[in-house]
Amino acid sequence: MNEPRYDLRQEKNGTWTVLDVITRLPAASDGRDLTGLDRDDAKDIMDALNKDHIAGRKSPLV
Repeated sequence: MNEPRYDLRQEKNGTWTVLDVITRLPAASDGRDLTGLDRDDAKDIMDALNKDHIAGRKSPLV
């Protein structure tokens, strides 16, 4: 759990996706894939998810 689980991927249309590096699928929150985001929002979400993951907490975001 010391490694970040989430990363960012820029899509061809210029938007960003928060990616689960284990499954290689978009992370999801409340049943909605975390895709189509601007870079700042995607980075903030990724940082929050990774912080909870590394601390061993279940994130309220996913």
